[in-house]
Amino acid sequence: MLTEKRPVLGRHEQAATWLTIWTDLGRAPRTIDAYARGLAEYLLMCERENVDPIAANRAHIAFYVRELTLRPHRRGANVVSIDSGAGLANATIQQRLVPVRLFYDFLTDFGSSG
Repeated sequence: MLTEKRPVLGRHEQAATWLTIWTDLGRAPRTIDAYARGLAEYLLMCERENVDPIAANRAHIAFYVRELTLRPHRRGANVVSIDSGAGLANATIQQRLVPVRLFYDFLTDFGSSG
């Protein structure tokens, strides 16, 4: 189960519900895992910063993006390029933001229907 692998998801009921819906819709297991990984990373940032993800705003998401751009490269100093060791690649940042955006789309839809 996703909450066993990423306990932060179990601490946020709406996140677990959102991932269950995607699973029920028949999304591929790797897609679900990528969504879970991306959302869990965002939720961990929210917990570190004492931000309720349900009440988060654009400034909180911008902070998360900034954190991703400043994160040391996982290969560290072994990477030889102009931007060695500085932040994630733009494509990786976009991948991390997709589940965050979809989660907030879910919350908006859920809030208006229920």
